[in-house]
Amino acid sequence: MKETRDFLNTLLKDKDICILACSGGPDSIFLLHLLLEIQKKKNIQIICAHVNHNTRPNNKKEEEFVKDYLASLNVPCEFYKIENYRKGKFTEEEGREKRYEFLKQVVKKYHATYLFTAHHADDLVETIFMRILRGSTLKGYAGINRRSTWDGVQIIRPLLNMTKKEILDELKSKNIPYVIDETNESENYIRNRIRKNIIPYLSKEEPNYAKKFLKFSSTLLEAEQFIEEKTKEIPIENNKIIKEKFLECSKTEQKRILKKYLKENYDKDLKKITDRHLMVAFQMIESNKEKDKIDFPKNKTLKKNKKYIWLQDKKGTEKYKIEVNESIVLPDGSMLKKEEDYTIKSNYEIHLNSKEIKLPLYITTRTSGMKMEVKNLNGSKKVKDILIDAHIDQDEKDAIPILIDANSTVLWVCGIKKSKYDLEKEQNYDIIYKYIKKEGKNYEKNQ
Repeated sequence: MKETRDFLNTLLKDKDICILACSGGPDSIFLLHLLLEIQKKKNIQIICAHVNHNTRPNNKKEEEFVKDYLASLNVPCEFYKIENYRKGKFTEEEGREKRYEFLKQVVKKYHATYLFTAHHADDLVETIFMRILRGSTLKGYAGINRRSTWDGVQIIRPLLNMTKKEILDELKSKNIPYVIDETNESENYIRNRIRKNIIPYLSKEEPNYAKKFLKFSSTLLEAEQFIEEKTKEIPIENNKIIKEKFLECSKTEQKRILKKYLKENYDKDLKKITDRHLMVAFQMIESNKEKDKIDFPKNKTLKKNKKYIWLQDKKGTEKYKIEVNESIVLPDGSMLKKEEDYTIKSNYEIHLNSKEIKLPLYITTRTSGMKMEVKNLNGSKKVKDILIDAHIDQDEKDAIPILIDANSTVLWVCGIKKSKYDLEKEQNYDIIYKYIKKEGKNYEKNQ
């Protein structure tokens, strides 16, 4: 109890604005009174925020209790009722998502310094057990952090060193009222089964179990922070992991790098990635195949080649044929820019004489059997083989733009290879186009 008061006294300063998530249960009511104690000594502002999850008849009674009790203490409160759930059914995940979104809005409305939640030591123990049973990350196994940041909001959980029994004893000694969520007694939930069946045994074996679990959590978080620092810089290029640098890292670092990369590309869908996906991903990465790919959730593919490991959407390539006059933006976001003067000698710029070709020109996608008379090569070559020689991945081949004339003569595989119709700087040409790839696209062999 003393440690909790000392923590809050050290943390809070004059003019701090505190948002407290208040359900009306014993834990949040106890924390409210601790904050009110400090308010008598320091000029802090306290605003409560209550969420009616609308899942039980007693939700309304709990909301009324919070409204009346806070009014008696002259503490302002913001209220939110969840009217409906996706698919018409409550889930803990969606309930938590909507609850924290509301709390974030309240924090922003009042420009609050902190968001306080009343998680206590037993919550920490229950969470650790649940994650051990379900599987988690190092940070997940640590349970709940006393201080964390979520979407710019500083979340403080000052009661993590206090057990539920200690909180209830304090409330009883001061005759402070609260409400009870009757579902806390139901053994339909794994958290409740752990609370009712495991924690009592822990308490008998080790009366100071809460401190031991706090130490366990703290140790894991220190290890997590160390690994986080080691893998701060992900070896990324064009949103692809650089394979050589990745393989130089330790296995632990590799796991962290891959998880970070997936998190950046999956965002809220990261929960779709399981340990099974990661295991298969490492099997692919470590295999002797130079090129490989595996299916991932949400219609994505994890791929590798000689240089990179990357995640890619599985989308069919859009077929198109567009007449070209001035500069145009292509369907994939790349650009064909008309130039007035010769700027560079490369496969990203072509120089043509309108008298040697049939106008108008078209930019198109590859078709079966397409051939091109390659510059400085005596004869023609299939476009398919040109792309193979350039190490273009199979599912990228159909996306590469190709310039043709009105007779369907292939003039240019943009960014890859030019035809015999491309002219040198000192020759006579009157058409110049430059190909500018969309940022992030990368071909294995740019000539």
